[in-house]
Amino acid sequence: MRLLLISPEVQSSTFRFTPKEVRAFWFPRLSLAALAALTPPDVEVRIVDECVEGVNLDEPADLVGISLMTYMAPRGYEIAAAFRSRGTKVVLGGHHPSALPDEAIQHADAVVIGEAEETWPQVIADFKTGRLKKFYRSQARPSLVGLPRPRLDLLKREAYMTANCVQAGRGCPFNCDFCSVTNFFGNTFRLRPVEEVVAEVKALPGNHLFFVDDNIAGNKAYARRLFQALIPLGKKWASQSSLNLAEDPELLALAARSGCSGLFVGIETLSQAALEGVGKSFNRVQRYEECISRFHDHGILLDAGIIFGLDEDDESVFERTVEFLRRNRVGLALFNILTPLPGTALYQRLLREGRIFDRNWAHYDGRHVVFEPRHMTPEVLQEGFYWACHQFCSYRSILQRVLRPQPYFFSRLYVNYAHRRFVARMPKGGITPLSRILSRIPGCIPIKERLDLIIPNAFDALKLQAEKVSGRIESYLKIEIRPIDRLRGLRIELEGAMDKLGARRLLKRIDRLLKKIKMDVVIDCHRLRYATPKALEVLFAQRAQDLFRGARIRILNVHSSLREMLEKFNAPRGLFEISEEETEKIFLRKEK
Repeated sequence: MRLLLISPEVQSSTFRFTPKEVRAFWFPRLSLAALAALTPPDVEVRIVDECVEGVNLDEPADLVGISLMTYMAPRGYEIAAAFRSRGTKVVLGGHHPSALPDEAIQHADAVVIGEAEETWPQVIADFKTGRLKKFYRSQARPSLVGLPRPRLDLLKREAYMTANCVQAGRGCPFNCDFCSVTNFFGNTFRLRPVEEVVAEVKALPGNHLFFVDDNIAGNKAYARRLFQALIPLGKKWASQSSLNLAEDPELLALAARSGCSGLFVGIETLSQAALEGVGKSFNRVQRYEECISRFHDHGILLDAGIIFGLDEDDESVFERTVEFLRRNRVGLALFNILTPLPGTALYQRLLREGRIFDRNWAHYDGRHVVFEPRHMTPEVLQEGFYWACHQFCSYRSILQRVLRPQPYFFSRLYVNYAHRRFVARMPKGGITPLSRILSRIPGCIPIKERLDLIIPNAFDALKLQAEKVSGRIESYLKIEIRPIDRLRGLRIELEGAMDKLGARRLLKRIDRLLKKIKMDVVIDCHRLRYATPKALEVLFAQRAQDLFRGARIRILNVHSSLREMLEKFNAPRGLFEISEEETEKIFLRKEK
């Protein structure tokens, strides 16, 4: 019996890696090699990865197995149709057929749903007896004890950066809305015995390998045992991890000692609200810079996963993200457009909201916009994605991020230039004038003025004042900006305390905005705890009112003494409206 296992690739895609790029920074998917290991020894098995070689549609085979991620589905269905047209049986499996088995069975003779340890031997047995069923589904999550080693010998090893791929565990306890891992592998960790993993690593040729785990340090106790056991082997390895690995300095140091040279880390976004919106609140944006620095201190290359198009993202997200990655010298980054993969909570939510407009699965690769973003048009999101890719991979950016004392300098430089060649095939893209303005408004302004005479804006501020807190009550004025849904307006949110310097800089930023484009502006003081009289004098002086003329400025969430002071400044001109109403109610109210 001859079994052909295929991993398809979209043939006409701009984003398909060339053989040189695969050789520079890519590795094979482990699923087919693991499937081959589960196949009885009397079956002749061949693996074809379309990333590195073409599929011969006339190749003699008794049974064809095709593993599909969502963006591969159209190409996989095309291959399946070609083999079925001459009578060859085809089995589909992987993330996409598992999420949409009723669709997949329209293109195959059988569909394997979920993990295959229990079902694949049954598929082979049923095929041999001519009793192939339509669907195969495991009754329970398979144990990872005693798994056969993947048939890496069936891969074209020389075609990849490394073909040494090992899996130590499966599943993830987190449930991020956009991720298909939990749906496929479950929402808890299942772990292989450390001794089995180490024995497999030890048997691999060469000194480099990749752990394909979705979170290699997700179970810290297991990670400690694994890292400790890897130290004597003296091999270099890379994998994927959550950023909070850096919150455990001892475990991070142990990972470095065990040979960790690089980690793909899902940073996703610089907005804490956006992280909370997709169920990834365990990432703490305020800790990003310190965590990144800790990885660098241990010589670990960080490959940052970034998602554009989250519901909190506006047009400024592209420039802010690229600038953050450059400033923190992040070695690599994988930019993706938010993609509602079937089987995920995100897919179900956007489907309910009627926001998905593209059902071409080939576009579900993280490089195409297939849904309606909340705060920008699909065109702005697509163009901004292209722009960010080119900016991050510019010569200046590469040198800024890589040219520093660190291990593996030349290899990191080489990988960045390989990524640059890949990005060069993309359209140049661009960002709107508004996006440039918006990206320059947010920031933290340090307090210079002593807050001896403060005006409180909230109950907790009054309490602190009553306790006679000495020195500077707050050390900054934080400015954030958000678009207002369905309206041509912006909400500027203030946090901390505002002195004369902070007021001047805020005024300058608003002035810069209004000179470029006329928009309604809301200044939200909900998290502003204090302001000084001099700050209010600057913000609402005659010169400021002249700058704002022609635009509607609203002040929200002001209380007690601060409200009384604002009303005094507001009285002469009537340009500013102080309100505690919802923002949209203010703007949608009919003008008198």
